[in-house]
Amino acid sequence: MKGRLILLLFRIFSLLNKRKATKIIFYPFIFIYKIIVEWILGIEINLNAKIGKNFRLFHGQSLVINGTTIIGENCLVRNSTTIGNKILDNGTITNAATIGDNVEIGSNSVIIGNIYIGNNAVIGAGSVVVKDVPINAIVGGSPARILRYKN
Repeated sequence: MKGRLILLLFRIFSLLNKRKATKIIFYPFIFIYKIIVEWILGIEINLNAKIGKNFRLFHGQSLVINGTTIIGENCLVRNSTTIGNKILDNGTITNAATIGDNVEIGSNSVIIGNIYIGNNAVIGAGSVVVKDVPINAIVGGSPARILRYKN
């Protein structure tokens, strides 16, 4: 129930955040959203992130989704997951990951950098993903490696 409420709020406030006029008009409400969701509930889903239909959030706590993240449809993310960007040696900052459709991400996973997670992939709990994940792959470990492929 908590995950659904957070996602409903995210959808509403990300729409309000897209246009400069609505962003200014509804700024007090956007600020209240940030206080409740980010500070009190401990979930940081940047309003600029692009998240597809039927996104599910299990056990919403300690979650960070960067503003440059793109998540496809029918994806599932569990608690304590970070999807973030990477600072390169030359000081530039990359975008965050692009995640395909029907991807399942286990708890305590970290996905860092401008990488692609293929459709139907499964990221095991506690994985650290820093390289692309192929379609239908099941990955796990730190750093994550392919364990097997779905049938």
